[in-house]
Amino acid sequence: MTDSNLIIIIVAFVVAIIAIYILYSIILFQGSSSGRGDELQLSMKNILAQVEDLFNKKEYALVQLLATKYLDRVPGHIEVRIYLAKAYYEDKKYNQAIKQCSIILKKKNNNIETRQVLGNCYIKKHLPLKAIKEFEAIFEHKKTDKQVVRTLAELYKETDQLYSAIGVYEILSDLMDLDEDVADVQSILAELNEEVHDYPAAFEAYKTRLGIYPNDVTTNRKLTELYIKIKNYPVAIETLHYMLTFVTDAKTLLWIYETLVTLHVESEDYDKAIECSEKLLDIQGSDKFKVRNDIATFNIKLQRIGEGISILEDLAMMSQNGFDVTLELADAYIQTKDYQKALEKYNVLLDKATPKEAKTVNLLLCELYINWAIDMANQEKYDESFELLKNATQYNAINPEIYYNVAENYYKLRNYTNTVESVNKAIEYDKQNEHKAKYLLLLSEAHHQLGNFFEEKKALTDLLKFDEKNPYGLYRVGIMYAAQHDLKNAEESFKKAIMYDPTLIKAKYNLALLYENNNRDKAKELYMEVLEQDPSFEEAKNALADLSTSDFF
Repeated sequence: MTDSNLIIIIVAFVVAIIAIYILYSIILFQGSSSGRGDELQLSMKNILAQVEDLFNKKEYALVQLLATKYLDRVPGHIEVRIYLAKAYYEDKKYNQAIKQCSIILKKKNNNIETRQVLGNCYIKKHLPLKAIKEFEAIFEHKKTDKQVVRTLAELYKETDQLYSAIGVYEILSDLMDLDEDVADVQSILAELNEEVHDYPAAFEAYKTRLGIYPNDVTTNRKLTELYIKIKNYPVAIETLHYMLTFVTDAKTLLWIYETLVTLHVESEDYDKAIECSEKLLDIQGSDKFKVRNDIATFNIKLQRIGEGISILEDLAMMSQNGFDVTLELADAYIQTKDYQKALEKYNVLLDKATPKEAKTVNLLLCELYINWAIDMANQEKYDESFELLKNATQYNAINPEIYYNVAENYYKLRNYTNTVESVNKAIEYDKQNEHKAKYLLLLSEAHHQLGNFFEEKKALTDLLKFDEKNPYGLYRVGIMYAAQHDLKNAEESFKKAIMYDPTLIKAKYNLALLYENNNRDKAKELYMEVLEQDPSFEEAKNALADLSTSDFF
């Protein structure tokens, strides 16, 4: 630093010290001149002018020094104290500013300028509830002051007083002169109304903003998301298609088409989902592998399984691992009942699977053999079915469905003793009671065929304890009561079965049989209901004809 610069700095410092000393001397002189009212009045005006001038020049330290010394002598000078409070605020001395504001408001409670300083201090000190109290008082006097209204609205929002915030933001919106300011406030209003679940008001706010900026991407996106939230998918799709008329950036286009795919899937319009997925393939940044995988899935859902398989085969070859794709491919082959192909895919995965992946594949292989066995049983190829179920045990020997399907095969072959043995094993392995109802139902039917009526009743009782609304279980209990000539309980059981499953024809038919003796009209009504559901139900046809003939004679 040069000597001349150093001299200038020293001189400036000395001048500042002299100025402070002179001001201090004036204050002392004025403070000691008591008893001279005219001179004191003049002095007060001079002090106020000096303080105001220093404040306007942002000499906040000098304002604090001058005002403090003066107020020690003349504490009742409110105007000087206001400048002192404002100087403390500007100098970020919020506690001192709050103290001065409190002194002022004790004497002049309605001083709006002071309340504004106090409210701003509370904001800076992160005391929003105290700030709200001050700005509510200010708002009563300044309802058209945009900054006051905005500050109060923001404070309500910050403290989650959302309904109050909405009311004040609506006032702010009406005060705005420029469209861009109205649009900004409407955007906030939309989000607040959405947060309080006032969706009509949120839609109105979004649409008001779009009336100003119709091609605003963010607002159109939020509007779409709100339509999705209330499950108005058609209008959400319509809004997305409107966005496609002006959106050009790849990131937003990616979001639009991904959302369209999701919405079409939700609506089960898989053709449209494929159409939008194909557009995604042309957009920069899209996950081409996933999109093609999705297209394959959608084709399979549309029963275009061959097309889906073709795409999945290509993806499996492209992928280094291809674990998930190969699983989908195997599942597609299972859907076409090409179990051998599915088996080949699972075996390929087993050759290179991690221990965790191998566990997954083993479980799926078990399911494959079970499904294959069911298909063979449906073709009455029971030997093949039993063999496939035996193979299933190699991959998951505790899968209860294996033993249930073994039991089903035995039941169809009228080997009821083995049916009981196998279904009991299924119940034993069904630790989560996932299929307990159907297992107990089969068990009761097998015992019925064996004439073990005590065991049948026990199985049905266990079933209804587990699932008291099981329609078929109630129907079977009704049959059991009817066989014991307990007509009252039989009727009650059939009625409950129909109540829980109005399509259960067997329950309606057997209830009609009960009514033939004491309520022929109700019996006819039930037979007619049965025939409406199944016109080929011969027993119901014959029973109805018999009732009609006996009525005639």
